[in-house]
Amino acid sequence: MFEFLLWPFVIRALIIGIILALSTAMISNFLVSNNQSLIGDGLAHISFTGIIIGVLLSSEPTVFALPFAILSAILIKTLMRNKLIEGDTAIGLVSSSAFAVGLILISKSDGFNRSVESMLVGSMFSTTWTDIILALAVLVLVIGFIVKSYSKLISITLDDQYAKFTGIKIAIYDYALAILTATVIVIGVKTIGTLLISAFIIFPAVSSNMLAKSFKQMFLYSIIINITITVLGIIGSYFLEFPAGSTIIVFHAILFLILYVFTKLKGRE
Repeated sequence: MFEFLLWPFVIRALIIGIILALSTAMISNFLVSNNQSLIGDGLAHISFTGIIIGVLLSSEPTVFALPFAILSAILIKTLMRNKLIEGDTAIGLVSSSAFAVGLILISKSDGFNRSVESMLVGSMFSTTWTDIILALAVLVLVIGFIVKSYSKLISITLDDQYAKFTGIKIAIYDYALAILTATVIVIGVKTIGTLLISAFIIFPAVSSNMLAKSFKQMFLYSIIINITITVLGIIGSYFLEFPAGSTIIVFHAILFLILYVFTKLKGRE
């Protein structure tokens, strides 16, 4: 029954799935708690165009997609921090403009040789060892940043005015988190897909928040939930012959629905 676990492409899918689950779950808590979850969706659309540019210019699209997404994340944060426009509006302006440019490039380019559908929904079972090494390097960055900045990030997330009063340089951590999010998303877009990677960031924190009684518990539960759902989603997609990224998100949605109903029923007792 478990012979499929011996297939190299399944092993690679499980490895990168667990790596991405860890990275996104850790970032998820700070973004969702700080009402910045939409930045994940915006950066996913921006990464789509970055990868298109990369495909047209190189055999390694990540080399071009990564700086493109990082610069876009800095632009979004600059617009948000200058308070010229609202946060959600800044994300919408930059991401929709970038996404439109990507679609124009596809329509006008004869050299584009990649399936747009695969870029939108991803393809975990086509993961290469190079993808895994890149994802692992990003995970090390995420863990290093979270471990070093955990107390300051919590302070900013729970009360940014108090954090500012205590001398924490909020802008530095704000930009750093946005750049890290852009990096994780660029790596995730290839495997999870442009349309789904943002859900990979939002669901873990939202679901764990329904179970947790503290931020520490929320952080821990989100990691457990994201890894468990990712592994079940990949195995389920193999047997059901569904796209892996889509199956993971559907499993996340089912879990969220169960937790939501459970929380509502418990609240009536």
